[in-house]
Amino acid sequence: MTLWKYKQPKKTKRESQNASNNKEASPIRIIDLFCGAGGMTLGFTKLTAYPTCSVWANDVNKFAVETYNANFDNCCVVGDIVTILDDSQTSIPQADIVIGGPPCQGFSLLNKNRENDPRKQLWRPFMEIVKRSNAGTFVMENVPQLLGSSEHQQIIEVATIMGFQTVSTVLCAADYGVPQTRRRAFIVGCKFVDPQKFFPPKKTHYDPLKVR
Repeated sequence: MTLWKYKQPKKTKRESQNASNNKEASPIRIIDLFCGAGGMTLGFTKLTAYPTCSVWANDVNKFAVETYNANFDNCCVVGDIVTILDDSQTSIPQADIVIGGPPCQGFSLLNKNRENDPRKQLWRPFMEIVKRSNAGTFVMENVPQLLGSSEHQQIIEVATIMGFQTVSTVLCAADYGVPQTRRRAFIVGCKFVDPQKFFPPKKTHYDPLKVR
């Protein structure tokens, strides 16, 4: 099996300058859960001018884990996250940010049995790892149907108890240069600043038919 390898694009002069200015800073430590091949890790690490490093990641698909480890810091663990956390030998490293998208099938309108789908509860191990890693920020992604659900309310309540301020919104990928009208919910939590001051980000692309 041939693994997909990410090729770093050439940096612009400004990006190179920013990277040079930030190279003395301590790297931002990232944990990616339900990580797949590492799409979110890619955005948080290799597509930013700030020094970052992956310290832990997890997915249940062994092929996705192999791809992740081929492209990042070889820190991805294969297995069921609930089983991993139940193991007393499991040690979660300290991190600055926990990112990831728990399985969305439990909230998808295409799932006729979504009401009792146990995958809707996988936000719990996500937040447990936020707690164990002592992360100051988390970013959770899912389908838009998550927002307004009882699970969404529970996530906010647990995050608040843990000391996070939170913001939730739905973003469309096409508004940020992706040629796809893909809408996804994001929940951002932060302990040291109100994320509503920075999130959601300003749009970078607009529908020309709607711009006047």
